[in-house]
Amino acid sequence: RDTSFIDDPKVKIKEFMTDRASLTVAKEGVSLLEANKMLKDSKKGKLPVVNESDELVALIARTDLQKNRDNPRASKDSVNKQLLCGASIGTRPDDKNRAKLLADAGVDVIVVDSSQGDS
Repeated sequence: RDTSFIDDPKVKIKEFMTDRASLTVAKEGVSLLEANKMLKDSKKGKLPVVNESDELVALIARTDLQKNRDNPRASKDSVNKQLLCGASIGTRPDDKNRAKLLADAGVDVIVVDSSQGDS
């Protein structure tokens, strides 16, 4: 956001970026309820989440919280609230390889499309 209005490419980042002391951040383990309150109070769109070493470990966006509120029935992981990922495959021999690649990549669900239902 801070780079949007900088016309001179020779300007150093430290001259226009928000300094660390002025940032609103949450500690690792913050609940979505707490994060939502912090975003609301700070009137910011993003909430950096840092660990005990002050390293960035996550970024919570106001829009993500709004989508979570507006779509309570979305298919989400029960622990971290991430959306589930699904893919479909056919019944051809090559689709077995695709299924393995999808599973290895962490897909949550694979749907087999058998076209006419007779394969």
